[in-house]
Amino acid sequence: MEVRTTRIQVIRFKQQGYTLYTGTMTVGQLMQHAITTEWDPGQGWSIEGQGYQRAPIPEHYRRIAAFLHREQDPLLPTSALLASRNTEYGELDFEEVSGDSGCLIVPDERLLFVIDYQHRWRAFLHAIEEMEQDNLRDVTIPVTILSDTPLTEEVKQFYLINNKQRRINTDLALTLMQAMSSEATEEELYNLVGPGNRYQIRATRLVVRIAQQGSGPWAGKIQEPNLSNVPNQIATLKSFVQSLRPIVSTRSQVRELSDDALVNLLNMIWSGVLALHDEWSSSPTQFAIQRSVGLFVIHRVTNLLLIPNMLDSGDISSRTITDTLETAVTRMSPTFWRTGGPVGAYSSGAGQQQLAKEIINEIRTGDPYAD
Repeated sequence: MEVRTTRIQVIRFKQQGYTLYTGTMTVGQLMQHAITTEWDPGQGWSIEGQGYQRAPIPEHYRRIAAFLHREQDPLLPTSALLASRNTEYGELDFEEVSGDSGCLIVPDERLLFVIDYQHRWRAFLHAIEEMEQDNLRDVTIPVTILSDTPLTEEVKQFYLINNKQRRINTDLALTLMQAMSSEATEEELYNLVGPGNRYQIRATRLVVRIAQQGSGPWAGKIQEPNLSNVPNQIATLKSFVQSLRPIVSTRSQVRELSDDALVNLLNMIWSGVLALHDEWSSSPTQFAIQRSVGLFVIHRVTNLLLIPNMLDSGDISSRTITDTLETAVTRMSPTFWRTGGPVGAYSSGAGQQQLAKEIINEIRTGDPYAD
């Protein structure tokens, strides 16, 4: 039985040792072969095998679809970046016409994975299926296809295109780095995050570990990428990672701890924090203590006061954390941290630093405004 195929006119070239093809496809061919790999909520924080695409934004692709519907002959010169994943699904045949010019032969059942073109792809799909614009199937679009690059390189390209240029969902981009960490070297990851952000590599690794735990102070409270409005999921990966900067920085007193030890230390600190008031654990959504402002403030207090005190005394326990923080009677009360309460005045970066200072002053002197 003859295998039906799609023939894509391309030019073959090499870059950094990888084989790439650039050419054109019709939208109909793209609809037939393209697929996106998005974060699967069903897998939760199980990173292995997760998709790296963000959830599509309906307003975005519907706006593009409306443009396609209005235009008699729409011009969309932006190229789609796809991957054929030859190392996983087998090499595609290339029918040479002249030198590196020819046809890439794609069997009908073969998928091409969208790295960059997700919303335009969905816009075409929406316009064709929901707006009955079947004529769009004949529109020709430019494409570049990565053929023999590993999945790690796919993720890198997705991260570079989206995070560096359009600042898309940072939570997901950071999680992708964590997914890559077993295959990518520290230097490769550093090149991705850029100068001044090296701490994000370890911080992301730690937060994902914490998010995967089925028990403890953060169980079920860290939002998964691409999800929102899930009960009790009140902290974002982005805020948690950024708030850990002082604790994982090169100047931190605990930077030499292993990941396991640092995860245990963070769990112990937060267990001590939540032990201050039962309602912080029983009604987490009613308080800001585990939201962004609480993360930045508590981790700053931890770095400047709690960790040095514990290391000096040798008394390292969640009970020590609770005993220390409860002396900040005003600044660590449920009334102060209730959502919509006084803590709201400290939501900015400068405000978070000021609140951390006031908590430390209240612990040391009983006066939050002491010099």
